[in-house]
Amino acid sequence: MVKSRSSPRQLRRVLTRPLLPLFGVVAAACWALALFVLAIDPLNLYPWGVPPRLQQDGDYSPNAKPYLIDAAAKDPEIDTILLGSSTARNITASMMEAILPGTHKAFNMSYSAPLAEDRSLVQREVLRYSAARRVLFEVDLNFALPTRLQRTRHFPLYLYDDAWWNDIRVVNQETLGLALNVLKGKPLWNGSWSSEGHQKKFQKQYERAQSPEQAALHQAAIDRQRPNIDRPARFTCKDLDAINDNLVPFARALSARGVEMDLWFPIYSTQVYYEWLDDPLHLQTIGPSFLNDQLQMRQCLVEALDGIPHVRVFAFNDLVDISDDLRNYRDLGHLQNMAPLQYILQSIAKDQHRLTRDNVGQAIEAMRRHVLNYNRATYNKVWQPPA
Repeated sequence: MVKSRSSPRQLRRVLTRPLLPLFGVVAAACWALALFVLAIDPLNLYPWGVPPRLQQDGDYSPNAKPYLIDAAAKDPEIDTILLGSSTARNITASMMEAILPGTHKAFNMSYSAPLAEDRSLVQREVLRYSAARRVLFEVDLNFALPTRLQRTRHFPLYLYDDAWWNDIRVVNQETLGLALNVLKGKPLWNGSWSSEGHQKKFQKQYERAQSPEQAALHQAAIDRQRPNIDRPARFTCKDLDAINDNLVPFARALSARGVEMDLWFPIYSTQVYYEWLDDPLHLQTIGPSFLNDQLQMRQCLVEALDGIPHVRVFAFNDLVDISDDLRNYRDLGHLQNMAPLQYILQSIAKDQHRLTRDNVGQAIEAMRRHVLNYNRATYNKVWQPPA
């Protein structure tokens, strides 16, 4: 008697048939969880769902901010919003509430490396939903580049476009936990969103930056790049569409509502203008005329915004005791010392350090001369404001 043999295809069918119901159950469970998260809507993206409650102090990590844009914008109690980059993320809600008159509940929406595409979406959500009466805006270095040279990174653009089906990508174990918290009446929070871990990392980075070896590297960069530091700006005001087509319409829309808008430029170290020219990775982003591109951007921005009601621009390049002394920085672009950040808010409150059409030319020429004459990285003392 000859025994029949099963083909490989038949054998696979026999082996997988009992698993098909299991696959179906798993798929159904995944869809059920996805529908549960989207129905609760913990990030407050849709008109339905349970309105989330933000953490009391509002000091979320920069990694969390891109997911909280709508939750913060739709919070009717938030009266002050800060839109900035990584150089503004250490400004806390409690700092804004303590220093700025009329601010009772603030939220810092700053996240790392904002670029034109994601920034325009964030501004759109603020205009659509926010009841804030003051918008603080940090003008980061990318405004010196045309938008064609900016490419968004690490930002969930899909959450804020008009294709709702894209949002299924946000469903995961983390958002499931957020949905359960919202359903229980708890704040919109999880452990990975705490800024505490980032602060510990920044402190270690600061300690490494203070070494004698780093000082020697800084001096070498100054010497190598001095012949290149004063290259002419590459772009005209007309080229800077991130200002003309993005920032200016946003400022005008806020102004029409009577919303106060206060803008400022970060206090980068003076060393950064030499050392980033010396670093191939940074050079790819900033280009060979970093200093004069930044100065040109300041001129263009002030000329575009000056005269719009309720809009003010501030600059702090005259505080060379901060920018020249690397004791204040965890790296060349980011302050570790909190005192200058508090001073920025205090200056806004007192209407000091204003940059206007009348003084911007003198201010940027003074800054240019100072950077050109800079010859040594110093580590003297941590800056404190004058008494």
